[in-house]
Amino acid sequence: MAFEYKQAFDLITEKVEEELKKTGFNKEKVASDNDNELVSLFTSENVAYSVHYTVDKQLMELRTCGMTADEGPDNDWKTLATWLYDDSANDQKDAMSIANDFVEGVSGTVAIKRAKQSKTKKKKEDGNADPKFLAKRFITVFPELREEIQMEEDCYYPFRGATFAKEHIAPKLPDYIHRANKRELEKFAGIFNTQYGNGDADTRAVITTVIINSLDDEDYNTLSEYFDDDLGRAAKFARKYKNKTVKPEVVKVKKPSRFSTLNDQQR
Repeated sequence: MAFEYKQAFDLITEKVEEELKKTGFNKEKVASDNDNELVSLFTSENVAYSVHYTVDKQLMELRTCGMTADEGPDNDWKTLATWLYDDSANDQKDAMSIANDFVEGVSGTVAIKRAKQSKTKKKKEDGNADPKFLAKRFITVFPELREEIQMEEDCYYPFRGATFAKEHIAPKLPDYIHRANKRELEKFAGIFNTQYGNGDADTRAVITTVIINSLDDEDYNTLSEYFDDDLGRAAKFARKYKNKTVKPEVVKVKKPSRFSTLNDQQR
């Protein structure tokens, strides 16, 4: 039975609110700017979260930004998770799946680190989303990843981010790139852009050297057309090392001078 997008939005917002209240967040009264969106806002001293639905794009998003001392959210929103929700095809079970994913996004270790950050706006290089968080972002495109991620968590600790990406995410890309239309490719690249911007050093390396470098030149050129400037530069640089083994630097041992050697012999 179809579940209207407003019902889905209310359900997801309710579940996120329940989780955030545990850590002292308040739900703010906000109104959307137009009829094409639904918005809910939650704030704490340092961080704001928002559940946002765009009607014409059928896109449900979990977003976050920092808080300012005087004006509340700084509105430098970063998308943490995105799901397509079509109320003519999706149902309450789908809405609950989105709600569970959003709840995890505001309650996991990454969210805890985010909540402890200072009010000073972070630089992009200070991202803290880890490789497991990255893997879960791809569930919107490859639903089978949900079970594969669970198996990884059940069998290994800590989560093997690079290995998982190489074995379970990278092999799925070529087929998707070949069948996707322009709009789908743009959204797909958007996952890479967002997670590269929010990711820690390990996540960024997984994105560039593991996932993107798994693509052949044709597929890379197709997808990279939609990369933002930061990821575009990083991916282009990483391609130089595709299929190459980088040798560690050899530390040269400094030989003793002839003078010191003579001194040692005379003693």
